[in-house]
Amino acid sequence: MNEKEKDLFRKKVLQIRRVMTADERRQKNDRIQRNIMSLPDYQNAEIIMMYLNYWDEAETTGVAEETLKARKKLIIPLCQGETIIPCEIRNVKDDVQSGTFGIREPRSDRLHPVSPEEIDLILVPGVVFDRQGERIGFGKGFYDRFLPQLRKDVCIVGLAYDCQLVEKIAAEDHDFKMSLLLTENGVIYVP
Repeated sequence: MNEKEKDLFRKKVLQIRRVMTADERRQKNDRIQRNIMSLPDYQNAEIIMMYLNYWDEAETTGVAEETLKARKKLIIPLCQGETIIPCEIRNVKDDVQSGTFGIREPRSDRLHPVSPEEIDLILVPGVVFDRQGERIGFGKGFYDRFLPQLRKDVCIVGLAYDCQLVEKIAAEDHDFKMSLLLTENGVIYVP
């Protein structure tokens, strides 16, 4: 799939995501949060990395707050140049600012970088996922470059609404496969 085809695919799926009503989105986000919290991989993880949702992405703020309440280490990405730097935060409200592309990231005066090898589980955003664990992001390649730095046993969770799932994406060599997919309708374990 070339970049032009990917862009058309992104636009189509993002349009579907955008037409959800506020009530639909709230209900789906509540179910997503319950599904994450009941996931054994999440429950067993000590160090959890996740994006803080932006725009109409699957909501993660509630999960982030619950992660901190459970006394787990919460890591969020700092995008610097073309790189993701994983940073620990201790308070979702106080330790975060609006950064690159308007995405919430760690405050520059409170950076606590951690090694990617420390992460046990990561929630990964995307525009489209297929049932084999392949992902199309927003096209900047941040996660394609970051995910190979993780330990081989890390649980990589593609987080999305069910409307973002398709049967098959033409994967490229640099694409990194998810361990599992999680939507409002449950968990899909990748073969």
